[in-house]
Amino acid sequence: MNQSNDIRKTQKSFARKAQAKLEHRFQDLWHLLCREEWIREALANTLANTGARTPGIDGIGKSDLKTETQQADFTESLRRELKTGTFKPTPVLRTWIPKPGKNEKRPLGIPTIKDRVVQEMLKMLMEPIWENDFLDCSYGFRPGRRTMDCIWVCYCRIQPRNKFYWVIEGDIRKCFDRINHRKLMKLVRRRIADKRVIQLIDGFLKAGVMDDGLFQETSEGTPQGGILSPLLANIYLHELDKWWWEKYGNLSRTEKAKRRREGKGNFILTRYADDFIILSNGTKESAQRLKDELKDFLREELHLELSEEKTRITHATEGFDFLGFHIQYEKPKNNKPWLRVTPTQRSKQRLKNTIKRMTSRSCGWELVPDKIKAINRVLRGWGNYYKHVSSSKTRNELDWFVSQRMLRWLCKRHKNAGKRVILRRYYIRQGIRKNWGCEDEQEKAYLFMLRDIQHSNYWRKKPDNPYTNDDAFLHHEVDNPHIETWDGTTNRQEANWRLARAQALIRDNYCCTQCGSTSELEVHHIKPSGGNRLDNLQTLCQKCHQETPSYGRNRKPSQNG
Repeated sequence: MNQSNDIRKTQKSFARKAQAKLEHRFQDLWHLLCREEWIREALANTLANTGARTPGIDGIGKSDLKTETQQADFTESLRRELKTGTFKPTPVLRTWIPKPGKNEKRPLGIPTIKDRVVQEMLKMLMEPIWENDFLDCSYGFRPGRRTMDCIWVCYCRIQPRNKFYWVIEGDIRKCFDRINHRKLMKLVRRRIADKRVIQLIDGFLKAGVMDDGLFQETSEGTPQGGILSPLLANIYLHELDKWWWEKYGNLSRTEKAKRRREGKGNFILTRYADDFIILSNGTKESAQRLKDELKDFLREELHLELSEEKTRITHATEGFDFLGFHIQYEKPKNNKPWLRVTPTQRSKQRLKNTIKRMTSRSCGWELVPDKIKAINRVLRGWGNYYKHVSSSKTRNELDWFVSQRMLRWLCKRHKNAGKRVILRRYYIRQGIRKNWGCEDEQEKAYLFMLRDIQHSNYWRKKPDNPYTNDDAFLHHEVDNPHIETWDGTTNRQEANWRLARAQALIRDNYCCTQCGSTSELEVHHIKPSGGNRLDNLQTLCQKCHQETPSYGRNRKPSQNG
């Protein structure tokens, strides 16, 4: 998300005004949607998403907007429609995708590229305003926040000092599909007074869907797959956060101590979109009473239904699943009690199923380097998601599984070759060990090993509003781009350099700091021996970089500066 200074300044002004005036309603926002730089920025963000390759009902996808001329024509056409008021949201194309680990399917709405760009602009307008209103117990689809923040709360609270041992595992039945439009628009109007923006948001909610060629009206719910849907869902479920905060979260120390003495206990809400848990340090009966209160609030205030069969009250020693993590409080006889967090069995099985599909006959017979790289992307994504928890045993188990699947795939690919031939050809030395790989004259590729991901403890620091704090905004822009890239062809030093380079480019707004050019950018080390500290990096275009006196002294083949 490479936003221009003007857009960032506008967002910062919105965030500061929302922070200073909690009841302020923003007016005259429509003209921002008609600005060319806003449309260009939203289009760039939309096309950067892999989902842009899938077209909506108009059949236009990312491949139709490859050239600058095509993008310029698209931008001018959309700007004209918005300025004249002729833009109308179109129905989303409904497709059904399988639920992970289940035989059921869930609906996914695919908007047109034009609708996605407008939704992206609405998000750019609205997120700075509501980011100030949202409470710290909400983590899903917010800048600078992630699933590990929710797990960090469990680490801090499920322990002998706080004794939050009872857990309410919340599950709202079909939450996104049953959001009440009238209630949602009432909440949006608390902050936005521009009638045209209100009508546009309402138009997206009521645009309908095309399912197998048939049009269906949408009287409730937000389409899953829309860019604006997560923000709208957070605005809606913010009422749940407020309900908890006003009743239990905002109590003083004295009031909380009194509740504990009376056996009522205190409650901590942790929510990631529509998935949430409530921790309690009281009795099971007090947790049951809160569950009943929660059920009544959701039904009466938000018109949502709490799933009775999936909303369970569990003791931490029994263990529970949350966001793909299995969390269990263990009390060994001879050791200190501790909270063990591991990947869930369902998550492990999903990864195995993915690898099975990728190494099956039906997946085709790609070149061996291409197959290895494709599997590596899946393994890195899974491994980095769990690198802050206890997963070493699981990673070793999965490494063995992937290795066996790789052997089977190679044997099938080379029908006339035995296992010994396959092992001699593809099970080759990589550094000090042997691994599956391919060493052609043109290309090298080695199978990624999950055990190579280094475990690191996670410490959460409450983030500032990224739209009022420049440093926080910078951190949000490069939110965790550092993935473990070691596969025999790169190293950790290069991965660290990529992170520092990304930070420098964003800080300098993707412009040369000397001539202002935005093309052929390189990151220059001011002092060759100063390392990759941010204050030692400077963004320059290729021409200015070559004219810099220290150019070339510290260049390395793997670095661009």
